[in-house]
Order: sequence, then C-alpha cells, then structure tokens
Amino acid sequence: MAQLDDHAPVRSVARAVDVLLALGRGPMRLGDVSTAVSLSKPTTYRLLTTLRSKGMVVQDAVTSEYGLGPACFHLMSSVANGDAGFILEAGPALKILRDKTEETVTVHVRAGLSRICIQEFPSPHPIRYIAGLGATAGIHVGSAGKVLLAFMPEPDRERILLDLTPDAMTENTITDVVALRLELAKVAEAGIATSFGERVQGAMGVSAPILDANGTALAALSVLGPADRLAGPSLDTATELVRRTAEEIGRRIRRSLVTG
Repeated sequence: MAQLDDHAPVRSVARAVDVLLALGRGPMRLGDVSTAVSLSKPTTYRLLTTLRSKGMVVQDAVTSEYGLGPACFHLMSSVANGDAGFILEAGPALKILRDKTEETVTVHVRAGLSRICIQEFPSPHPIRYIAGLGATAGIHVGSAGKVLLAFMPEPDRERILLDLTPDAMTENTITDVVALRLELAKVAEAGIATSFGERVQGAMGVSAPILDANGTALAALSVLGPADRLAGPSLDTATELVRRTAEEIGRRIRRSLVTG
C-alpha cells in the first residue's frame, strides 16, 4: 500500500495560491490568469469560481476581469492592525533588537505601491520615532521601502517603478526614478538600506531584508530613531544588529518551509 507524504503540497491549494499571487499583480481576464499560472482554462476557471465563492476573488461584470476580493483585504487588515501577529513568532528577536539599540524596531511589508507597518516595538526613550501599526507610505520612501524594492524580482520592481508616482514627503525623499534605481542597486549590493529624513525630518532609519529561499524580501526589518541620536557609532551598531536579526528570522522561515 502506498504511503501518504504528510509534507507533500496539496495540488489544488498550491494552484489556488498561484492564482491569488497572479491576481496580486493586477486584474486579469481568464486567459491571462491561465497563462500566468500555466494551467488550462477549464482548471483555472474552476479555481477562480471556488475562490469567488469564498470572497477571495471578484469578477468585473463589464470587463470580465478577475481581481482580488474583499476576503483578501480582510486578511490584510488583520495583518495591518496586528491581529495576525508576525511570521514564526519573531517577537522575541524583535524585542531583543529594540532593547539592544534602544530605538524603535518595525517590520514592513509591501502592499501594492505602498509599504505597511505590521509590527512595531517602540523605543523606551521619551523622544523617539514611531511609524505606527498599519501606517503606510509610498514604497519609494525610506529605508524599509528601498529594501522591499531592492530585493524583489526585477520584472516586479520595474513594473512598480513604471507605475510609481514618487511624491515627496520631505525635501530628502527620492522623487526621481533614475536616482531611485541607482540607490536600489547600492542597497542590493550592500544588503542594507539607510534613510535620513526621507519621511520625517530629523528621523533616520536602517533596514535589512528578511529573505525567502529565492532571495526575495518577505519583509523589511528596521531600526528607526532621531538622527541626532542614531547617527555615528550608534548607526554602525544598529546596522550590524538589524542585519543579523533579519538573517536569523529569514533562516527560521526558510527552515519552516522545508520541514513544515
């Protein structure tokens, strides 16, 4: 008798996830979704119909295009307000990073052309910089955004940069796409990103990517604080600590995907 592999992926579930990830790039017709996930149209249609019944997918009655549904946004809301927690109970590692740097520690993920804060441990100092759980900013703004852009597949990054309107939040925000590309190349090479007053004047941050097995950023881990306190030797220490912590969390995630 053949034995079942408890770790083998359930094909229908894997295919449904592929469909949702494809629609995360934007609305698509049936044929486009079918091509994107390398499935036949009948199979793709059955998956879309099931996902529609659960509110994960909607279909435009005029264009016939499919898009992500309200259930997906409910999940994102749970992440944004902190109800969903964070991958692999990374809270202890984040608290240690906060305690060692004595500055605010945040985790951001990409949401379309923006980044959203899904985890935050504020600095114990009375004067501190706080992003705010659920707070969003343009994907081009600050060290967290630059990390998320630098460590994503190039086609996805270029599509974002083509759609992006890089508005300024301060006079230090990078608003030129050519300059942003050059900055992202430096971030990808260094494995770390810094920002000085790009979102809030007088604040600075240093961020490192939490990577999956393909080298894509699942999230950006950041240390944020007032520039006059975080700059100098403190920045060197924070840079090394945030890099090390991001690598530790990334390793745990990759191990869980192999053994889970």
